[in-house]
Order: sequence, then structure tokens, then C-alpha cells
Amino acid sequence: MKSKNGIINSSYSFLQLALTVVFTVALLLSNIIVNKQISLPLGQVTVGSVILFPLTYVLSDVFSEVYGYRWSRVTCYIAFAMNIFMVLVCELTLAWPYPDSFTNQTAFQAVLGSTPRITAASLIAFVAGDFVNDRVFERMKRLHPDTSRFAWRAIVSSCVGELSDCFVFLPLAFIGTLSAKTLVGIGLAQVSAKILIEAFLLPLTIFVAKIVRKDEMRRQITDI
Repeated sequence: MKSKNGIINSSYSFLQLALTVVFTVALLLSNIIVNKQISLPLGQVTVGSVILFPLTYVLSDVFSEVYGYRWSRVTCYIAFAMNIFMVLVCELTLAWPYPDSFTNQTAFQAVLGSTPRITAASLIAFVAGDFVNDRVFERMKRLHPDTSRFAWRAIVSSCVGELSDCFVFLPLAFIGTLSAKTLVGIGLAQVSAKILIEAFLLPLTIFVAKIVRKDEMRRQITDI
């Protein structure tokens, strides 16, 4: 059975579920390393999640291309729920009494303890950015459905999604604590770095989408 925007049938393949797990783990790790600031060329500074977060947009594009818009949204909500679960577990662990022999509570708090404002901003920005990414991708696919346009769909939708994510997260997380000039500088550096990473990964994205598409088509033929 063919879906409206993809080639998935009524059952879920191992590859589909495996990629969903990778997507979810990438987002979980991104929200852990976001607390680490890193230096970029030209004296720019951004957050550590810039290293890994673009992978979520790469996989989101693969989901939209092969499995359709609906599954791409499902993966977003799964990852969102797992992030909520991770935050609750971390907060519970941090609040739990510990013995005097444990001397790493401060370090543990610094790495895994996020303020409610940062956590909420990160999750809201992720959902907003991923939604925009998926909608732009779906719209472009409706206008030009041939697979040869996948690279164009992937890079344009990711750029718009990254911009949306960044300019939702930064004001929600830091307005009132950082100047507008600093926020704009961080935002431009973060978006530029993510887009460059995604452009660098574009050949890999195209390759993965091609392999996944062929595997799913072969599976469907076998199931008939």
C-alpha cells in the first residue's frame, strides 16, 4: 500500500525503525551537548549541538522523501517525548540525595542540569523548526515530485528549518540575559555553521535516501 507522499506500506521495516532510533538519539545528544560553547572561525561562538543537530534535519528529509510527511512528523513527536522523558530522569537523578563520598554532584549538575527556560526553549524550537522543515519539503515535493530534485528540496527545507529553530530558541532562552547584538551574532554563527555542515553532508544525505528508497521498494516487492 503506497502512502500519499512516500512509499511505505502498512508495516514498518527494520531500517525505518533503526533510522528513527538514530534520529531520536541524535536529538537527545544534541540537547546534552548544547551546554558546551565552541569557537568558530572569525572569532564566532556557538553551542556544541551545532556538531550533531544537522543530522536530525538530514534524517527528517530522508523520512519525508521515502516514508512521507506523516512519518516524518511521527518521528518528531517520538523524539520530543523522549526528550521530555530524558529531562525528567535527569532532574530526578540530580534531586535525589547522594552520599558524602560522591564528590561530582557539581560537575554532574553542570553537564545534565538545564534550567527550565533553556529546556522549554530547546524543545519548542525543535518542534517549530522540524515542522517548518517538513512543510517546506512536502510543498516542494508536491510541486516537483521527481527524485532528481531531492537535493534541492533537502537543502532549502533544512535552511528554512534551521533558521526557524534558531530564531525561536535564542530569544526564548536568552532574551533579557544577553544583548540583542550578541543574540544576533550567535544566531548567525549557529545557522551558518549548521547550513555548512548540512551542505557538506548533502552527498551522504542523497546516498542514504537512495539506499533507503531501494531497500523499501525491494521489501514491498518481496511482500507482494
